[in-house]
Amino acid sequence: MSKSPISNLQSPVEVWGFSLLGLVLVVVGYFGPWIPHKTAALTVPGSELSWFAKSFAQVTREFFVLPLIAAGVILSLTAQRHVTRPLAHLGAVALGVLVILASTPVYDSIASPEYRGQLILMIVGAVLVALTLFAPRLPHRVWGGLIVLLALVGILPALWQFTAFHPRVAALYDDALGLGWGLVVCVMGFVLLLARGLLAVVAPFLVAKNPR
Repeated sequence: MSKSPISNLQSPVEVWGFSLLGLVLVVVGYFGPWIPHKTAALTVPGSELSWFAKSFAQVTREFFVLPLIAAGVILSLTAQRHVTRPLAHLGAVALGVLVILASTPVYDSIASPEYRGQLILMIVGAVLVALTLFAPRLPHRVWGGLIVLLALVGILPALWQFTAFHPRVAALYDDALGLGWGLVVCVMGFVLLLARGLLAVVAPFLVAKNPR
């Protein structure tokens, strides 16, 4: 059976590996330090920003869980394109939901009223993960567009709030805080995922201009 022109642009291993690298960077970066400090107890990882930011009324702290929620949806969305067995499809959904569940508060109960917004985002994320079961039916270009959209939603709101949040933490610590390696790694991961999605969007145009 001959390959489609689009599949000739990249092998399935390269496509999955590229996406997997981006996802690994996002998750590792999310749990790494976003706000570094010489005292370990004052270092704040991305996974604790939502909890830490609850003392700052000007910050929409729910946005800090979007990177992990987006990663869970992208993971399942990507896996659905590369697995064939029904059990593997369900496993991809389960894995995506587990990634989202990792965004639950570390020190408080997710059922607390102050985490209602975060809980809603997690539920929406889980529903989107379930909908990825239909991903194999999507045109390649549409699939790529969804990856681009999810990558942007995953990182831009969190970065926007972080730029407002970081100076306040620096003032609280009375220290000129830099950027943690976790933030840098997480952004790099989303850049890779964004590039992967853009490639899927433009691939049909490249094939149309260079038919074989």
